Amino acid sequence: MSATTPESGPPPTGPRRWLGLVLAVVLVSGGVVYTVEQREQDARDRLTAVRTATPTPPKATKPSRVAAQIAARRLAVDSILLRRAQAVQTGNEAQFLADVDPANKKLRAEQRILFANLVEIGFSEVGYSQAEERFNPAVVRAHGGTTYLVRVLMRYQIPKVDFTPVTTELGYTFISRAGRWLLTDDNDLDADLGPGAHREAWDLGRIEVQRGPRVLVVVEKGDTRRGRAIVAAADEGLNEVTAYWPRKWDGSVFVIALDETDVRDARFADEDIESAASTGSTFSSLPGQDTADGTVAGGYIVINPNERDRVDEILLSHEITHVATADLGGYEPLWLAEGAAEYVSWKGIEAISGPGEVGKWEQEVIDEALPQLSSLPSDAGFYQNSADVYGVSWLAVRYLVQRIGLDKVEDLYEDMATNGTDQAARDRILMERTGLTEATLWTSLATYTPQR
Repeated sequence: MSATTPESGPPPTGPRRWLGLVLAVVLVSGGVVYTVEQREQDARDRLTAVRTATPTPPKATKPSRVAAQIAARRLAVDSILLRRAQAVQTGNEAQFLADVDPANKKLRAEQRILFANLVEIGFSEVGYSQAEERFNPAVVRAHGGTTYLVRVLMRYQIPKVDFTPVTTELGYTFISRAGRWLLTDDNDLDADLGPGAHREAWDLGRIEVQRGPRVLVVVEKGDTRRGRAIVAAADEGLNEVTAYWPRKWDGSVFVIALDETDVRDARFADEDIESAASTGSTFSSLPGQDTADGTVAGGYIVINPNERDRVDEILLSHEITHVATADLGGYEPLWLAEGAAEYVSWKGIEAISGPGEVGKWEQEVIDEALPQLSSLPSDAGFYQNSADVYGVSWLAVRYLVQRIGLDKVEDLYEDMATNGTDQAARDRILMERTGLTEATLWTSLATYTPQR
């Protein structure tokens, strides 16, 4: 921090300047005698006082007993979290379990599985840190008066998958027993955490990891054949994204295919029940940390457990398009995001089945889906809309590709994803790059004659 001295300004004017002059006149005309000798003596007295004065040191304050206990607890828990991270990196199960409550047999068994999963993932970086203390009287009643409930941030990086370390949340409950702090529960805080917290692939039972050059697939332990089949399909899907979407993206794909309906923020027993797969975001900083929306680092794919036997390159090329654009910001309208993903997957279908299949689908969208809507699909209720919003979104992107070219559509996407933070920004970007608004794009689709 630097300090600057204000520059001298012009002499004061107005009442302040006249007050100074009046004071000077009063001192002189009042006969105040202040000789040179007196001024010199005063200066000597002040110098002597400065030299002889002994500064009084500030009175030391002893920290309160409560503050000391809090500091000691925080240090103890920080040490536990550090040991757990080191144990994962070195493959030391005994160290990972050393601070887990020996009286909680169920937790110890779960933590043993968790440790095996974390080692199998093979993080290049992993760490845990305390965020803030939480209070829940029911938890205190369950675990006793020494209960310490704390939100914990897990920061990790999976090689090739995460370009930068990403963050997720946990809630840990610690108790003090015989002067030692122990982890006694890890789900008391789950209901108060963000979407998908403590629902990572490694939190949900024993897993197995299958790998390709740019693919990591997580399945149930022993589900080896399925895992390898998904790796092969993802490899093909990656090839299609590379071939049909201009953005140069050299990342890897993380696919989770477990017998679980709730994984991270995918909810296949709820809002995602009809989806074959869902793509979510990872965050280098969580929403509410640095910004309201958080900082998106990348994406991952979760397969609906009921669709695991039907995973193919067409499905995965759609989802991988989302992954390949996730780090741009995520502010693009859903009709553009889903339309681009459908565009890539339908290019793959065209390569397999020929243009006739695509033409047939295009005409169905024009004849059946467009009449059910009066505008481009909005973000609100997009996934609950009974109309074929995916088809209409695909048609809109297909139309733009024919109008301005694929490279310029990709530029539009990047601009929207990065800067389309509100409707005004989206309208401006769309007009600048296409000469259309959402309204005129819609009317163009309504009168669109396919080129075949």
